[in-house]
Amino acid sequence: MPLTSEAAQRMIAASHEKARELGVAVCTAIIDPEGRLFAFGRMEGARWLSIEVSQAKALTGAMLGRDGPELAEMDPSILAALGSMHGRAMLAMGSVTTLHEDGELIAGIGCSGATDEEDGECAHAARDAY
Repeated sequence: MPLTSEAAQRMIAASHEKARELGVAVCTAIIDPEGRLFAFGRMEGARWLSIEVSQAKALTGAMLGRDGPELAEMDPSILAALGSMHGRAMLAMGSVTTLHEDGELIAGIGCSGATDEEDGECAHAARDAY
C-alpha cells in the first residue's frame, strides 16, 4: 500500500497518542522515500527545536533506508558528508524509524521532544499504525 495522506495522518495521530500516554509532547515527521516531507504534526507544548530534529531523523531514515540501531554502526563522518551534500541535517539516533512493506521503503519517521527512547516509542507507534 503506498503512503497516503490518510495513512500519514493516522500515523501522526498514533505517535501523538503514544506521547500523551508517556506524558510528553513531540513533533512527528513523515518523509517519503525521495526525502521530501510528506506529513508533519506538532503537539501543543512541543519545543520549537523538535520541529527540525524530527524532520532530520525522518530524513536520515528515508535517505538511508535504515533504522537507528543500524545507523549507529555507520561512520559519523559519512552521515556528516551526506548531510553536507544535501544541505540538510542528518541524525543517526536510536529513535530513527523506517517503514518498509514487501522490502520497499515507504517512509522515514522521526519524532522529537522527549528522550530518544520515548521518541522511538512514538515513532514505532506511528509505524505500527500504518
